[in-house]
Amino acid sequence: MAKFTKLTPSEVVIGRGRQNAEERRRYVEAVRTMDAGKIELQPNEKPATVKRLLQEASKELGLKVRSAWVDDRQQTLVWKRTSRRAAASAAPRAAATRTRTTAR
Repeated sequence: MAKFTKLTPSEVVIGRGRQNAEERRRYVEAVRTMDAGKIELQPNEKPATVKRLLQEASKELGLKVRSAWVDDRQQTLVWKRTSRRAAASAAPRAAATRTRTTAR
């Protein structure tokens, strides 16, 4: 008989997601440990992929990151952490709005 083991969804990576998760791991570590940085693309890397991986890593960590290309050929990307994501700060604003609305 087959044996079943409970896993969390984050532990299961299927198909192309596995490769993306492995690639993104370097970006997650960089965003976690640095406030700003520079990414110099290798010849086999695509600018859109690098920028997407950086954004996915920041989203995974709940951080907001801004980035810009330094050169026209899009071979060097600079980035910096700007703040926490809006979702984390939306709850206090929502509570303040409810308080103002009910106080009238």
